[in-house]
Amino acid sequence: MYFITSKPDRESLELAKNVVGFLRESKVKYALGKNIPITGNKKELNEFDCELLVAVGDDRFILETFRKLDKKQIPLFAISPNQSFLAQANSTNFKYYISLIKRNKYEISKRSRLAASFNEASSPIALNDIGLFSYKSASLLKYNLILNDNIFWKDMGDGLVVATPTGSTGYSLSAGGPIILDEPNILTLTPISSMEKHSSIVISDKTKIKIDGIEGYNPILIVDGEVRIPVKSREILIEKSPYNANFIVFSKEYSLESRLKKRSVKVNINKLRDLPASSKLIYKILQHESSMTQKEIINASLLPDRTVRYSIEVLLRKGLISSQPHFSDARQAVYSV
Repeated sequence: MYFITSKPDRESLELAKNVVGFLRESKVKYALGKNIPITGNKKELNEFDCELLVAVGDDRFILETFRKLDKKQIPLFAISPNQSFLAQANSTNFKYYISLIKRNKYEISKRSRLAASFNEASSPIALNDIGLFSYKSASLLKYNLILNDNIFWKDMGDGLVVATPTGSTGYSLSAGGPIILDEPNILTLTPISSMEKHSSIVISDKTKIKIDGIEGYNPILIVDGEVRIPVKSREILIEKSPYNANFIVFSKEYSLESRLKKRSVKVNINKLRDLPASSKLIYKILQHESSMTQKEIINASLLPDRTVRYSIEVLLRKGLISSQPHFSDARQAVYSV
């Protein structure tokens, strides 16, 4: 039995209807989340045990879905209508991957998560990161970082982010933290605007992380960049959760690590040397983001519609990109390098 959940925006719901239609045609048993306005068998996720959870939406919705799963470790297959870092499929290829799942041509990738506790209360389980900040922006937070019961540093700054390998490509990276490839048993701790000039560190995920001596303007924990929890304590414990996030995966080509590696590959300059600047930009975007429609390219590049159309034609003529029909909308094409 599959369980289908969707972000309630127009694009996600339209894609979810296509997914449900394909499952029905394929004679796959499924249930729908009660909040989805699609005719069918409606259930709450906690009402029964399903073998697979299908989440339709963007990265933010995928993170939210894992938080709602809490301690359940149901394998998740994520489909996004737009650009996504966490999703395994999009509107153009989900049928192919569901067919692979039906034939058991997949594996499960276990990704670590984090949880924080204070005053006998616990945070939602985070897939990306947990950060400690002052509620009021531009106000300093003072704290002590204690690792395995030994004080590691004292600091004053904008805050501290503890990230999993998955979350190392998010806020932690933008604050100067390292990218962690694959799924090693480590976490990263990245201070934000440290007054003591502390740098990001990498620790074992078995490390007991304690933050105490907390002083600031109404300190808060921020889980996965979304959930805000007021901290009514001067001491917080952050640990790796025993409950993993289980992703359906098909090959290394579609893993998070492969997407990161693609972003670091140098472009063959000779191929692009004589092209218009707009074509070079679009080629680079497609190299980073994989398959995209013209509309998605326009949104990502911020170029005028006419310029994007012309640049795509140039790239197609040069054989630098390919085009294929959009599975759910024959009026659109999908472009890729």
